[in-house]
Amino acid sequence: MKSVLGFIRVCGVFSVILTGVLSLAFLYPFAGRKVAHRVFIALRWVLLWIVGVKVTGPRFGSIGPGILMANHRSYLDVLFVPTSALFTIVGKAEVRSWPLIGWAARALGVLWVKRENKESRVKTREGIIEAIKGGQTVVLFPEGTSWEGPQMLPLKPGMFYESAKHGFNIYQWSLHFDSAKTGFPVGIKFLSHLWAVCCEPKINAYVDIRAVPISHTDGDALITDAQEWWKNSLAGLSEAYPARHSGYWPDNRMTVQA
Repeated sequence: MKSVLGFIRVCGVFSVILTGVLSLAFLYPFAGRKVAHRVFIALRWVLLWIVGVKVTGPRFGSIGPGILMANHRSYLDVLFVPTSALFTIVGKAEVRSWPLIGWAARALGVLWVKRENKESRVKTREGIIEAIKGGQTVVLFPEGTSWEGPQMLPLKPGMFYESAKHGFNIYQWSLHFDSAKTGFPVGIKFLSHLWAVCCEPKINAYVDIRAVPISHTDGDALITDAQEWWKNSLAGLSEAYPARHSGYWPDNRMTVQA
């Protein structure tokens, strides 16, 4: 029965993705980012419904220029950003040249980065700074990679220091699932992960937000403040909603202590 459910859901996911990509690719030459973003917001709720994910938790009432930061569980995380306001996504540079998908990403105004290339990372950081100064809100996952959780891997400090230097606001939020199958560690194939998630009868996602954005002139103080909030938020969510299937995906990285 689970296999039948998984098959239906996987087919539904690819149908919605294809519809979304074609829609955004068509819009790219004719419409602005706001129109493309509204399409994305509508499609993300359809995707979550198809996969059987119920989202619980608060949303940001309003956001301004700055960075939306959260812990990183998988490629699904961008579907849970707790606002419908316009935001900018950072994506892998390889995707930019893909037919249709690359066009769709351009319609959304994605910022591109080659994570293995230091020069590209520097240019992306400069692009993020320019985007925020231009009034945009950029979505970032400061762990730099995804995993099961429940706590966080060591944070990449770069954008915390840049935020302190330029006075940017950081809008913190956290994400927790009641199934550890949603975690996407290094080395797991996309289709294997998607199949496992789609075969789950139901998955609950729990979102928490920090109501007031944080801002410091000291980068180290900013990191410490952010880490403490995430530690408490994720501990509270994982205690209230324990995750089943812990360790389902093999991950050789050391466990981060709570």
